[in-house]
Amino acid sequence: MAISLSAATQKLIEDRMKERGARSADDVVQAAIHALDEPGAAKPDEEVWAAIELAEEQYQRGEVVPLDEGFEQVRRKHFGS
Repeated sequence: MAISLSAATQKLIEDRMKERGARSADDVVQAAIHALDEPGAAKPDEEVWAAIELAEEQYQRGEVVPLDEGFEQVRRKHFGS
């Protein structure tokens, strides 16, 4: 199977090979795939997908706020500051 990667992805793989002493790019890709399957790996659940869909619908309706304001809303809601 031939796989085409962007230059940025190729560099990431090469950097990880050097950092971890991997013998090949295949070793790095296999480790990444196994990491995705580990318990506790970040995987969106149904609640996250529902929130993403709601946000997309709000965006499509033009219900948007400037990025800085959105970050401030998140800070207040989750960090109380």
